[in-house]
Amino acid sequence: MKLQFIETTYSVCQLPAKTTIPDWASSYMAVIRTDEELTIITATDTVPKTVQAEHDFACFRVAGNLAFDVIGVIAAISRVLAESEIPILSVSTYNTDYFLIANANLDLARLSLHRAGYEILN
Repeated sequence: MKLQFIETTYSVCQLPAKTTIPDWASSYMAVIRTDEELTIITATDTVPKTVQAEHDFACFRVAGNLAFDVIGVIAAISRVLAESEIPILSVSTYNTDYFLIANANLDLARLSLHRAGYEILN
């Protein structure tokens, strides 16, 4: 399976649930709203210092489009990274899956995924 490395550093931001999506988040990767919070994943360089956030995440995307009946993609990748004690945040879209990893763990993540047979593009 091929994974594409995305050349952006991301932050995971938490805002009150009823907040409208702020202008600074215009380059967002994901917006998730629940009754308890609004989470925005966006480029780190756009996030104001006053926003509650975790910063400095790298991102991989599963290359290509995944059919809805494909089983175990997230489980397989997260297992490889868990065995290397690398925490992840996974995000799924209609087309594919994304994995955010702290930049501090990026080299080990690349190595672990490569050894497990994943081809990393970029």
